[in-house]
Amino acid sequence: MEKRTYIDKYFEGTLTPEEEITFTNLLKEDTDFASTFAFEKNVKKAITLNERKDLKKKLQSFENPKKSYKWLYVAASFTLLISVITWNNFSSTNHDSLYSAYYQTYPNVVAPTVRGENNEDIKSEAFFEYDNDNYEKSVALFSKIYRTDKDDYALFYKALSLMELGKTNEAIAAFNQFDLSKNNSFTPFVKWYLALSYVKENQKEKAVPLLQSLSETNNPQQVMAKKIMSELE
Repeated sequence: MEKRTYIDKYFEGTLTPEEEITFTNLLKEDTDFASTFAFEKNVKKAITLNERKDLKKKLQSFENPKKSYKWLYVAASFTLLISVITWNNFSSTNHDSLYSAYYQTYPNVVAPTVRGENNEDIKSEAFFEYDNDNYEKSVALFSKIYRTDKDDYALFYKALSLMELGKTNEAIAAFNQFDLSKNNSFTPFVKWYLALSYVKENQKEKAVPLLQSLSETNNPQQVMAKKIMSELE
């Protein structure tokens, strides 16, 4: 069995007793495996928290009978894990609509959202701004971190911040700085958001190879890649 399958089966709750032993040993002995598992566990936790917040807002909005709702919102998860919005009146493949249907803000799974007492921790500051939707500030801070440390997370969240600001071409330029051959924990999400950016810019010929790559390998975005590809055909 591939190592990746143990993680999938853990989240599905389908590990056998023998597989649980192997899974536990992999966590202890394989640093890359443990890192990938921790990353995806944090993503799942963050998504759950975000979904609870969104649900609370929606329930509050339904309390006002005077409001009318044009769209039906259906939630799913990222790796289970990225939510998909399905539109009632979605009759043709419009690239902006397709982008909106599949895009959801990626959560902060890297650092706590607490400002440093002396404002010295630029990493915490950057995520504080990101979590509070201050994307102009988070772009500047993540850019500074990446210039100094070349950390992948900083480039990733810089690109995500640019997407939130609607600066899709700048986001594409940032995503394209990634070395996708490294295949680390961020790689499938970089491919996913880069593909979505190409979809929004009506560059299907660039989106499809990325989505094809995701759909053909075992990764958190495999199912979503297959779904959006079927709509692009």
